[in-house]
Amino acid sequence: MCELNRVVTGNETVLFHYRVLLADGRVIESSGANPESVCLGEGALPAKLEETFAGRHLGEAYHIDIDAEEQVFGVADDDNTIIFPLSEFPSGVEPVVGALFEFDLPHGDVSAGRVVRVEGQKVLMDFNHPLIGKNVRYEIKIVSVQAGS
Repeated sequence: MCELNRVVTGNETVLFHYRVLLADGRVIESSGANPESVCLGEGALPAKLEETFAGRHLGEAYHIDIDAEEQVFGVADDDNTIIFPLSEFPSGVEPVVGALFEFDLPHGDVSAGRVVRVEGQKVLMDFNHPLIGKNVRYEIKIVSVQAGS
């Protein structure tokens, strides 16, 4: 098959550019100049988003609208909001509402949270997925399709 006619069938590694837009058209995330890489079938993307790659062609650009009611990014969980002492933040860094911070977890992973409230020496962080409850559009352009690893 000619590489230009390559079709995504699943379990491949796909390199793609993307933008995530809110319902009002604001871009809230983008691959920028460097495309993102994903191994389909490994669950790195929400299933609804990953499924959109199947049958697409190399070079194809498309979009998918995701409604908040579909709960693609999960459901907000109050257990994912945690109060941290201000001393847990890097010296000289003052957390402000809306700012994102990454925290190292004991088993080596990293978790990102958004500052919800700052009161004195306490900072309320929300570790729920930031797109929960939001209508979004993903704009995607496939730039490479390679056999799975």
